[in-house]
Amino acid sequence: MREGRKSKRFVSCAFVLPACRFAFMLKPILRANLDVLFVGFNPHPYSWERGRYYAHGSLWRILRKSGLAPDIQNDSQLFDYNFGITDLIHDRPTREAKEIPDADYAVAVLRFRRQLTRLAPRVACFTGKDVYRHFAGLKRSTAIDYGVAGSFKKSVLFVAPFPSHKWITDAEKARHYKQIERVLSDDTLLRAPERATVRSSTSKRF
Repeated sequence: MREGRKSKRFVSCAFVLPACRFAFMLKPILRANLDVLFVGFNPHPYSWERGRYYAHGSLWRILRKSGLAPDIQNDSQLFDYNFGITDLIHDRPTREAKEIPDADYAVAVLRFRRQLTRLAPRVACFTGKDVYRHFAGLKRSTAIDYGVAGSFKKSVLFVAPFPSHKWITDAEKARHYKQIERVLSDDTLLRAPERATVRSSTSKRF
């Protein structure tokens, strides 16, 4: 409220005392041989403070609508579907992903690629085109499509819409996420080569 009463000002833990950054911990939900590993940018303060990925519920709503996880309500149920979740930078909450420099994402991607090699999920689903762009090291001018984007080691790489996008309907988002079911049932796609490939306007290999 701006008139007649004091408003509460939100302060992100990322910009105050260092100890505050760890007052609430949002831990990646990981194990080896997952069917799907969802990968985002970094935590939003709202989720960080509640210790829940997508605490506002957008991803879970889309997964229910898509039929990929019909009964999921929050991240505590991910293992019920053999799913997991993490972020490229999982310990630095910000309101917007762009608050983190590209150079920091580049360092984080190297760590995540090692993690992806070790955990070997069947599908690594990037929740947004720019998340995948950082992973693949693509220029901002490079066109990226939703869907299968290539492979890395033993994992199929899949690009899905950011669950909270306002300019894409939930039905459209769910349609893209539903395609993951086809990937999981397609043995030819899941026989990923040891060398990583990326589908884009310019071929790229790691």
